[in-house]
Amino acid sequence: MTTQQRYLLVLVIALIGLVCSGCLETDADVDTLLQKAAEKQANVESLAYIEKLTLYIGNETEIIEYDVLLKKPDKFRRIEKNGSFIRSEITSNGDIVWIYDPEKNIVFIRNLTSSEKLPEPAIYVLLNDNISEKYMVIGQEMEPHYSTPAYKIELASRESDNEDTREYLLWIDPDGLIPLKLESWNKGNPVLTLEYRDYSINYTADDSDFTFTIPDDASVMYI
Repeated sequence: MTTQQRYLLVLVIALIGLVCSGCLETDADVDTLLQKAAEKQANVESLAYIEKLTLYIGNETEIIEYDVLLKKPDKFRRIEKNGSFIRSEITSNGDIVWIYDPEKNIVFIRNLTSSEKLPEPAIYVLLNDNISEKYMVIGQEMEPHYSTPAYKIELASRESDNEDTREYLLWIDPDGLIPLKLESWNKGNPVLTLEYRDYSINYTADDSDFTFTIPDDASVMYI
């Protein structure tokens, strides 16, 4: 599975967790939380965060971290790490995109296209999709996530005969509307976990963070 395919998989699965995160007690609660979360994300001018993805594949576990900086309208940097090892780095200054593969020590360079979107926290993708109709709250409580007070919400499919047997646990900061953690389960088996830290909204972004310095010994390919 390529890096791009892995990230798209995470976007789809994590999305279900966020959109249902507002299922507190009533439909009005859901609509209000989704609206506020969508508005908050839409009004972000810059964003910094670390997204930790744990994938459970059979008896194996893979942990990947994404260190991300965003600045609207079109600047971004996303570093993919496995432990201390950097697997890839993608940077754009709004005109040029640099894609660095440290293992092969090669930098791919291309122009940013008008159709490209800024990378987002996976849990915010397609926030307005009405997925909450598919899932119901089967448990909720206030439970700290480390030192942060959070809603812990357990979700399951509304249809008992539905082939979708996934369940979700979500921890969300009710004050900042910031996702803290998402767990996805299927028939009692863990599928993935998403965790967020160092989440900074509208931080002071330096444009120099969005220009990639090509290593002296790296190969360069224009695509």
